[in-house]
Amino acid sequence: MNCYEPARIDKIVVNLVSRSLEEYVNSTDKECFVRLSVISIGICLAFSCPSYAELAYDMGVMNAHSYQSGINIEEYWQSEKLDGIRAIWTGKTLLTRKGNPINAPDWFTEALPNFALEGELWAGRGNFHLVQQTVLDKVPSDSAWERIDYMLFDMPQSAGDYQKRYYNILHWLEHNSAPHLRYVEHKPIASEEELFRHLDNVSSDNGEGIMLRKVTSRYQAGRSNDMLKLKKHEDTEALVIGYKLGEGKYRGLMGSLRVRLESGAEFNIGSGFTDEQRRNPPQIGSTITFRYNGWTQNGIPKFARYLRERKLF
Repeated sequence: MNCYEPARIDKIVVNLVSRSLEEYVNSTDKECFVRLSVISIGICLAFSCPSYAELAYDMGVMNAHSYQSGINIEEYWQSEKLDGIRAIWTGKTLLTRKGNPINAPDWFTEALPNFALEGELWAGRGNFHLVQQTVLDKVPSDSAWERIDYMLFDMPQSAGDYQKRYYNILHWLEHNSAPHLRYVEHKPIASEEELFRHLDNVSSDNGEGIMLRKVTSRYQAGRSNDMLKLKKHEDTEALVIGYKLGEGKYRGLMGSLRVRLESGAEFNIGSGFTDEQRRNPPQIGSTITFRYNGWTQNGIPKFARYLRERKLF
């Protein structure tokens, strides 16, 4: 369900009440006015989001910039970048970073506290597709959720710097053990050489990359250098706008996807697909994630190859 911005909801309320008053003025049937008032209230509630607190998380999560050489590396802690789905526990509900509810089994959330936590729903390296399929299910499957851990890395509403928030997570987990509730280990970094050695180790073992968090930073919405990401390959998303038919061994199949970036740049992606994906390619209008190595002067990704279809949560 699409959520309206608070200002738009206010306008809807005003319009509905105004219409009810007009009906009352133009009609002597007061019972009609009562019926209209009840309908107006019902419509207002129907158009509301689950809660404004949930909507706030759509705009209030912390996002990372890409790592650039030259920063003071000793001000940061490093951790593995997990290839899962980011999830925020509001104290009552488990949400995606877009503010959409996640239908987890009761046993998965019953051990969670009445304060906010942030982490990654993760099923191990290379298993993003399992997490995505499980989270998208409207009816949660116990057997599928048993393969997923909630890997905690922050407390969005907690005061203090990241070091304090991190140790608060460790302290809470010491007294609230559940096999699927874990933390993402963070370590200091002595040098950039050490950072890239860690990246090599993670990447060689099918990991996604490295996250860096500034130890003295407070939790703040938006993108900043307080949180950085470092990967051997960059990933981004594009909208599928068309197809090109295959030739040669791909005759009769999809040869490449025509995609559009958020910047408006359009190009084709023809590598990274399995034969099954070429037989049943992502639909026009869907969003895909692709991997690339740098950019051309015209703003086109270099060596773009398909990674997966990105479901919108």
